[in-house]
Amino acid sequence: MKPTQRIVFFDLDGTLHKQDLFGCYLRYCLARQPVNLLPVILFAPVIIGALLVNKSARWPVSLLLWAVTVGHSEKFLQQQEKAFCQWAQLQITPFPAVLRRLYGYLQEADTRVWLVTGSPQSLVEGIYGSASFLSQVSLIGSQMQRRFGGRVLSLRCFGRQKVIELEQRIGCLPKLYSGYSDSNFDTPLMNCCQYRWRITASGSIQQLD
Repeated sequence: MKPTQRIVFFDLDGTLHKQDLFGCYLRYCLARQPVNLLPVILFAPVIIGALLVNKSARWPVSLLLWAVTVGHSEKFLQQQEKAFCQWAQLQITPFPAVLRRLYGYLQEADTRVWLVTGSPQSLVEGIYGSASFLSQVSLIGSQMQRRFGGRVLSLRCFGRQKVIELEQRIGCLPKLYSGYSDSNFDTPLMNCCQYRWRITASGSIQQLD
């Protein structure tokens, strides 16, 4: 990182677009393989209880992903993921005002933009692969991998974990120039920003104190 380089952080879901990509992916899978409702219902009390204790925990969400995908080959899941990404490209609602801010930063030579999201990175790349901004930002997302006959999250990029992941890539986290998010769960990373911007449910931008 250049000493004079400004660092800008953007969340994705609820920030660049309205939808929650990971939630959409799970619902998409269940709608097409309803047999997986059985393990989802079986583990639901454990998952819900654990998230009530710690909403940022990885393993309950990983267990939910496993329940939704268990019993299907990785080849099938890869094909389904590709189909989901094609479907989602037509469904997502972008927030133009936030995208204009993003593209504005990308035109500034002294600014580096990080897109840090809780959605799995492969979904973001599959949906936004043709978007001109994706190759210009540094992307950090959750990671899915195959285990125990389904998929799990080896990394959940959420809450405080976003700070940890960014620190691992740029070293000791400096004061970020600006941050954009719709969620209070991004407070740990937003607190590192000189300028903080909250994205509303309608996609408008409000400056935080």
